[in-house]
Amino acid sequence: MGAVARALVGHELLERARDRWVLVVSLLFGLLASGTSLYAASAGGAADALTGPSLVTLVSLLVPLVGGVLGHDAIVGERERNTLGLLLSLPVARAEVVFAKFTGRVLALAIAIGIGLGAAALVGGAGQFAMLSGLFVPTLLLGAAFVSLGILISTITSRQVTAASLIVAIWFLFVFFYDLGLLGLLIATDGAVAQEAIAQLVYANPAGLFRVEMMAAFAGPEVLEGLGMTVGLPAKWVSMSIWAAWIVVPVGLSALLLTYSRRLR
Repeated sequence: MGAVARALVGHELLERARDRWVLVVSLLFGLLASGTSLYAASAGGAADALTGPSLVTLVSLLVPLVGGVLGHDAIVGERERNTLGLLLSLPVARAEVVFAKFTGRVLALAIAIGIGLGAAALVGGAGQFAMLSGLFVPTLLLGAAFVSLGILISTITSRQVTAASLIVAIWFLFVFFYDLGLLGLLIATDGAVAQEAIAQLVYANPAGLFRVEMMAAFAGPEVLEGLGMTVGLPAKWVSMSIWAAWIVVPVGLSALLLTYSRRLR
């Protein structure tokens, strides 16, 4: 990134840090994570077994929505304020504008996640610090994937309210309806669909991949068998490839659209 793009990253981070939505979400995430950690600590020796899976469930519900909302106004917000043309007239490539907005918003999300997990670590004590710190990077990957999706939605829509509505719909789809759809598929086919195919569909969903990887990390691989999954986790390179695709492809498409589509400028 050039000097202008780096300045845009700092501007995005500062704007998001001042955003009431980010502040409220950071506080909410911190309170919920702290409450989960405090409740688990009261269980004594079973604290780790309770804190990890509970936080995984909390993160898989909250962070995708936060990431999508963080990204949903990146481009369409500039268009509605009639500042997109001014922004694109700066001595910076249009692709750099998109990547700068993505980077600044992901940094803001990282701060919010750090506040939440840090508060949980303070409440839970030193014994849970290692476990909670291991949750930071996977949580950030999940959030970054939805920030990237939010920016793509922001690029192809013409109104913020439309972008916000689509983000909420996508959140419901990936977090709630996706697994229900797979369950419906199994019921409709009377279990004829192979376990390998169902597992691949679960792993293709960033929220599903996060849940199964973190549940296996905190509660052991046997927890997946309890959930009805007899297929092992994907190889590490496969998992990282899926995360890279969800993060890079949407923001890359946004950069291409903003660069080559005159209608979107």
